[in-house]
Amino acid sequence: MGQTLSFLFKFLGDQLFAKLPETHADLTGRTFLVTGSNTGIGLGLATHLARLQPAQLILAVRDLNKGEAAKEAIITQTGFQGSLEVWELDMADFASVKQFAERANTTLKRLDGVNLNAGINVWKWGITVDGWERTLQINALATGLLAVLLLPLLQATARLSAPQTDTSRTPPHLTITGSSGMFVADFPEKSAQKILETLNTESKSGIMDRYFTTKLFNLFLAREIANLSHTNGVVVNVVDPGLCTSEIGRDLGLPWFVLWMIGKISWTAEHGALNLLYAILLPTPPGDFIAACAVTPPPSWTLTKAGLDVQGKVWSEMVQLWKGIAPEVSGIVAV
Repeated sequence: MGQTLSFLFKFLGDQLFAKLPETHADLTGRTFLVTGSNTGIGLGLATHLARLQPAQLILAVRDLNKGEAAKEAIITQTGFQGSLEVWELDMADFASVKQFAERANTTLKRLDGVNLNAGINVWKWGITVDGWERTLQINALATGLLAVLLLPLLQATARLSAPQTDTSRTPPHLTITGSSGMFVADFPEKSAQKILETLNTESKSGIMDRYFTTKLFNLFLAREIANLSHTNGVVVNVVDPGLCTSEIGRDLGLPWFVLWMIGKISWTAEHGALNLLYAILLPTPPGDFIAACAVTPPPSWTLTKAGLDVQGKVWSEMVQLWKGIAPEVSGIVAV
């Protein structure tokens, strides 16, 4: 209860009073990729990056038509002069995730920054084509798989010479969009013998807590990935965009007065995306949590032995799943 209250006070303080800086960097010759970037904070981040004029910016989206519309909006708003590409990616389909990673690994000469932002927040049970509850797959399972499959390219980029005209050197970044909602995750499934299987059983798991649980898993993913040898030279972090006006909660069916209150304290998606810009451009400690453009302590229980054991178990179960989808995962996750 104490940490929950502390979280609520900090959350409200950040939403009402935090001043988010606009991070700048020389992105000459660099390539960035943002998933879920046709709307909301993903589009906001892509717009911020476009203003910094990287050589290549990739919008990874499920709907190509919406992606093309986002592309035109970005060019109109920023005057972006580099290569702005729209790639298809459906996080609710592991085959699409694998195909996307193969495309990136075979066609890109470098990858300087990835923001894995695609996510959903729904309170109605639904299953993907792969047989997984959709929030669990999109927000966590597919996010982790794509992160791991892109690691070799990120690490290879870390060994390349800096393309900038100045003397600074920004290492490649792998940034996962998380949420401070993880502080209020109940996550009773953590004591289950098979955590993912329990989360995937409707009669054994509560859907209302699912989004918060998957955001907790985003923290676990960032910390575990940061420990891999394939992340040498790569900055890995997880970032909270803050409460923003976006489409992510469009299917929740919240009462009008709740939506009104949320609207009073919400940031615009582009303002909240400044958190993502900070996380994808600046050096941060391995696997750390970023909120209000600052390194922020995670839920205290996740730092205890019991919490780290749960993290390790979730990671182990995910890795076993991924190996069945993409055998190359075995070599990448070997510490």
